[in-house]
Amino acid sequence: MSTLKKPIIGIVGRVDYASDNDCVICIWEEIRNCIVLKGAIPLLILPTQIKSYKNQAPSNLPSLTTREKQDIIRIIDLCDAILFAGGYQWYSYDAFIYHYACMHDIPILGICLGMQMMATLDLNTKEVPKDDTMLNQTHLNHHQREKRYVHSVEIQEDSLLHEIVGMKKLQVNSKHRYHVEKVKGLMISAYSEDGLIEAVEDKSKRFLLGIQWHPETMISYDVCANRIIEAFIKAASAYAQEKGKNSCP
Repeated sequence: MSTLKKPIIGIVGRVDYASDNDCVICIWEEIRNCIVLKGAIPLLILPTQIKSYKNQAPSNLPSLTTREKQDIIRIIDLCDAILFAGGYQWYSYDAFIYHYACMHDIPILGICLGMQMMATLDLNTKEVPKDDTMLNQTHLNHHQREKRYVHSVEIQEDSLLHEIVGMKKLQVNSKHRYHVEKVKGLMISAYSEDGLIEAVEDKSKRFLLGIQWHPETMISYDVCANRIIEAFIKAASAYAQEKGKNSCP
């Protein structure tokens, strides 16, 4: 029996609303379930600002203070990988976590909104740009939440994504109304059949991949979705081992 410890996956919390319209910061159950299923421990990363996010545009919130950043770093340092899940808006704490994780080569997986954030941010600057996502206006409806497969994606052969799934074309689900039209500093590794950006990555990093679809909801029926999550967890395990070797006794 293996004595290796399970890796800890830091999952960045998403702002949403409960049934009574109370503001909550949470994560989707499918994300948590697939992380546990694949042999890792989920850890919710919450913002450290004492601010209300209810009905607040990200641009209206103050920047993180030095102390708030230090508190987030303490949480990140507990993690062996970072997952940016789908959602409706991303904030300055998302950007800070992303920059810090990239700087320390911590494995990163971005899903849907998480991918859009990764594509929007420039790793060469700590400035947080305004959200420049665009409403989908192609012939294809990308917002079909209950459908198992919505469209195909074409994958670049020299990409990390291709290495993981071993295929040039995939059928994926789709739950987004907006998309990114350009990418700053990352390689585009997949396009949808109607030409939208579906995956971004950086092969110079240990594991940095963003995808527009939702593999966490496809675990029960799709081989490639499983391969993506498993590759991410494998990278987290490798990072955890290396971190353990380099830590002081």
